[in-house]
Amino acid sequence: KTSSEGRHMRNRFRSVVTLSMIVGFVALIFSAFGQSVSAAPANRTQVVLLGTGLPRPDPKRSGPATAIVVDGKPYLVDAGPGIVRRAASAYDQGVKALAVTNLKTLFITHLHSDHTLGYPDLIFTTWVQGRRGQISAYGPPGLETMTKYIMLAWQVDIDVREKGLEQKNPDNLRVDAHDVKPGLVYEDSAVKVTAFPVAHGELDAYGYKFQTPDRTVVISGDTSPSVELIKQCQKCDVLIHEAFSDQFKPADMPDWPQLRSKYHTTTA
Repeated sequence: KTSSEGRHMRNRFRSVVTLSMIVGFVALIFSAFGQSVSAAPANRTQVVLLGTGLPRPDPKRSGPATAIVVDGKPYLVDAGPGIVRRAASAYDQGVKALAVTNLKTLFITHLHSDHTLGYPDLIFTTWVQGRRGQISAYGPPGLETMTKYIMLAWQVDIDVREKGLEQKNPDNLRVDAHDVKPGLVYEDSAVKVTAFPVAHGELDAYGYKFQTPDRTVVISGDTSPSVELIKQCQKCDVLIHEAFSDQFKPADMPDWPQLRSKYHTTTA
């Protein structure tokens, strides 16, 4: 930094430190005189990043999945590998809304495998662990067909669990999947969810905007820079956006720069 920039930054730092000391001093005064300082109201909306990984199997990163929790009810976006175990981990760390049996509402941004491989896990693991009631899933065209064939692929497992000693209730296994179009796709007493198109190569792909009583949260999904995404983010409180490093180069993809420009957004 130049000397003038350095002085400016030091002055800003001193101002912040001074303000912090003043706030602390005022709190002490209130305490000394027996006055209670009212706490800020608890947020009704939480965002939990369950997975932020790539298709590459990095042991430190589960597949793409995010939970929006509103008034204790979870809404999931994408179902990458590990989604149920990461929800269980969040539960163990105090996010009680993410109990495995609570995971019933899902929004899929697009049908790439890294965003959907956890979908069968979500369906069957939560059922086996005692989920009551159906899963409702929303996503781009093709989700209904994907759901149909997932259920067929696991038919042997379903038959054994329903007709064998477990006597699982088939009503709790139901998955109500919806191929949706851009616009309002879901609404209940706690949230309104709007799907909007984003640019992700040849795929039908959506971002989602969640409007809750105290926050507006926007999730980009996988996308190249998007005018529609910018439009949906006006006045939002939280934006969760995918990003690739400019230096990232897959070994098996010689045309990566061209593909990336159509499918993804760099940090720059």
